[in-house]
Amino acid sequence: MADNPQLSAFIDQLAGATASGNTQQVQEAIREFNLNYANSVAQLYTQNWGPGQPAPIGATTLAGGQATGNIGYIPGYTGTDVSQTLNQIQGAASTAQNAAGLTGWYAAPSQSEWSPGTFVRLDPNTYDTAQYGTTQISYVLPSGQLQRVSIPQARAMGWNGDLSTMATTTAQHALELERAPPQQMPQQTLQGLTAYSNLNTAAQNAALAQAGATGMYQAPATVQPPGTDWNGGKFSDLDPGTQRAYYLSRGSDWNAAMAGWVADSNRAIAAAGGAAPAAGTPQETLAAQGQYFTQANQLASQFGQYYAPGAPGQAGVAGTNMPTPGQLTQSMQEQIYRQQLDAINAAANLQANPFRQQQVIGQLGRILGGQPAASFSAPNTVAGVGTAGGTGPNTGMAYMSQLIDDIRNPGANQASVNSVLDGIPTPNKINSQDFLRSAPSTQNMILQGMQEKYGLDPKDSLNQIKNTLPQFTAPSTFGTVKG
Repeated sequence: MADNPQLSAFIDQLAGATASGNTQQVQEAIREFNLNYANSVAQLYTQNWGPGQPAPIGATTLAGGQATGNIGYIPGYTGTDVSQTLNQIQGAASTAQNAAGLTGWYAAPSQSEWSPGTFVRLDPNTYDTAQYGTTQISYVLPSGQLQRVSIPQARAMGWNGDLSTMATTTAQHALELERAPPQQMPQQTLQGLTAYSNLNTAAQNAALAQAGATGMYQAPATVQPPGTDWNGGKFSDLDPGTQRAYYLSRGSDWNAAMAGWVADSNRAIAAAGGAAPAAGTPQETLAAQGQYFTQANQLASQFGQYYAPGAPGQAGVAGTNMPTPGQLTQSMQEQIYRQQLDAINAAANLQANPFRQQQVIGQLGRILGGQPAASFSAPNTVAGVGTAGGTGPNTGMAYMSQLIDDIRNPGANQASVNSVLDGIPTPNKINSQDFLRSAPSTQNMILQGMQEKYGLDPKDSLNQIKNTLPQFTAPSTFGTVKG
């Protein structure tokens, strides 16, 4: 009795009424018991079979029916709440928005084409009836998603068994809706467009910054949004039938559908000889070109020679795009020239001071050659020539002339002995007046040269030269010259 308080209370109430002889109270107790029993059966089995009537053998309880779906309704899906509630619609929209925030593509939830709580039959002409039978039924959930049910389940859920009035759809569409609630075609969101635009802008800015540092610009590869193939084609531009075919074949997942189409499209592009977008060919920037041209002009000003402009990463080649090692600059060459000219002028200004002039001349060659100055030596006296550094024709200025010639045309061993001898004429051809006006040393040098070249005795050569001097002829007179 303790296990069933209601039954214990009824027996106590019935015993008291019987003992008191109150027939009306006994009948009231019996009616109340039958009513409570019927309510208990209804709660346990979701239906009753009349007051005081127990459930038939094999009847499914509510708990068992919820586990198998073989009951009159599924709480939250069928029965008393079979419409798409506001919360369910908001929840579906929130899920789609969250997915759009992650992928940049928004597939808006759509209203079911059938009323929730009704049944839809799969068209037998759209699937293999030999394998799956001629009757396939799906139940429309509140979200619009379909749930495949068996015929006994459909009857237990309230179907009247009439297939002629049941809505039909293709097996493909039913399978699509069994995997996911109905959705509209996905569209790229403004946020997604902005995000990928920002990615490409950042890549471009990075390339520009690198170009500023290296002088070489390389256009970055384009960052493509999901659903875009190598040629820029978009999944969203396909016809709805093709989109839904990829959607169905990828488990009713729009992201997987887009990825699958992109993979197929890229394979076709590769088979046709195409390739994925890649970074552009590095190019020298205008700023770098201007910089290298400026450097070339600066080198031309420094060294008096134009060198070809360089390029980023190009090795320097001496004499082509850079000076050779040890090459003197234009300013250094001008400085050396001024030093030489100043030295010549200094020596020329000391012509009146033979000793000082000789000292300067003796040191010029060493100083201009980068050597230390030697000790002073007194001017030499050359027999038949005079004092070196004196005022004669072959004196200090003569030595200065030699120095100037050596500076203008540096280098030794430039003239052969034969070329010197070839320049010596015969005694009859030399200008006798110039010869006799020249210094004795010059005359001796010429006479010795004639002896070496023609074998003439210097005295004979001198006499021949004198004989070629213009002769004075006295004028003819007539009569007697008077004193």
